[in-house]
Amino acid sequence: MTIKKPNRNDPCTCGSGKKYKQCCMLAEELKRTEAEKQKQQIPGQIAHLLEQAMLLHRNGQIEEARKAYQGILQLNPAHPDALHLYGVTAHQIRDYSQAIQFIQLSLQANPGNFFALNNLGAALRENGQAEQALHCFQQACKLKPDYAEAHSNIGNVYKDTGDMDKAILAYRHALSLNSALAEPWNNLALIHQKHKDLQSAIQCAERAAALQPDMAEINNTLGNIYKDAGQNARALTSYQRALALDPQQGNAAHFINVLSGMTSTQAPVNYVSKVFDDYAERFDQHLQEVLEYKIPTVIGQQLRQMKVAGKANWRILDLGCGTGLVAQELAGVAEHIVGVDLSEKMLLKAQERKLYHRLIQADLLSMTRQELLASYELVTAADVFVYLGQLDAIVAEISRLLVIDGLFAFSVEAGDADLVPSEEHPGYQLRNSGRYAHQLPYLQGLAAQHGFTILQCLPQTIRMENLQAIPGYLLIWRKLT
Repeated sequence: MTIKKPNRNDPCTCGSGKKYKQCCMLAEELKRTEAEKQKQQIPGQIAHLLEQAMLLHRNGQIEEARKAYQGILQLNPAHPDALHLYGVTAHQIRDYSQAIQFIQLSLQANPGNFFALNNLGAALRENGQAEQALHCFQQACKLKPDYAEAHSNIGNVYKDTGDMDKAILAYRHALSLNSALAEPWNNLALIHQKHKDLQSAIQCAERAAALQPDMAEINNTLGNIYKDAGQNARALTSYQRALALDPQQGNAAHFINVLSGMTSTQAPVNYVSKVFDDYAERFDQHLQEVLEYKIPTVIGQQLRQMKVAGKANWRILDLGCGTGLVAQELAGVAEHIVGVDLSEKMLLKAQERKLYHRLIQADLLSMTRQELLASYELVTAADVFVYLGQLDAIVAEISRLLVIDGLFAFSVEAGDADLVPSEEHPGYQLRNSGRYAHQLPYLQGLAAQHGFTILQCLPQTIRMENLQAIPGYLLIWRKLT
């Protein structure tokens, strides 16, 4: 049944006794007028909120800026600038999936925004989507051919994927458009350093540092290059400046110890994670083809020989699993494999192998302390202890996690045989490479202390470095008690 709307002069249906025009009709009109007034005020409110949000964003108040952008999106869910900049804040807190989602929504509303295309490319690059990132940067450059930052980002993708010739061309083009950009100077320095052209590397790094003297990463780069050039005093000064600017600069902290002759107990966690995040894309190829790294293969050969036919497959804990090279060797004798690594990007590569039942991003001690007593038949640590000096705590945890007769297989760099153990060198040493080497008496003492017998101690070339063989050992221990 349809209810007929009263005419203006009819009695109001609310029962007030007044005419409709003097009662509910008037209230409805007032309501519509107020709603229209509020609607007209929304653009002004959004403009004010956007100005506040951008000020917070520029001042580094990321969480406050995110809330302000969210307030804008509540008023207008399709606001392109709020979507874009909210996506940028997501990138800054390392939520790359959310960054990609929101910047893509922004570009749907404003496809000609070359700034958003550049920022989308940056998020895609961090998310390991190099091809899509490159496309975004190239699209941004088509829209704005003189966009130096986007040309520099094209160089970053080529550098990530190992195409250094194209990277150099992109960086040089970016600098021809804007020579005051520090990032392409810094990245050119890194490429020259990789190619052993240290004089050119120093010139580029010093140029970057002059342009952005308060950028910790640039001072860290300069420290690395000075160190490679044997200019240790300058390297130490650059590292100290980098660490003062950013106390989380793990590489600088680590090499301050190296250059100062201080044997720390382990490399900083953020140093190790960054080394391997940066290395993940080319890790397997570089290790196997350039460094001639064969430890996972040797571990697999030795352990498969020890596997007793007919007995149940092993539950395996792969410490510092990297991209999964050890799991690849042991998959045929594994009931299940758990991997742990500091590097998120390495774990993504390991996940692609589909060999692990669990993959955990954590440092070794915190992870192992969460695992149950006697939950593994085998623990492996291939080329992991080069980043740990003192092994007492982790060996104790490994002993706790292994069943009786369980195996522990690991590699170390060989410490100097003539080095007398002391407080300064307590069975391990921090080398100029930034890696730790261990002495056999120290390892033998740990085995005895934590209930292991040493089944094998095989001299091995850990890897090739600058055409020199790095000597070490592959050790296999069995847990007795």
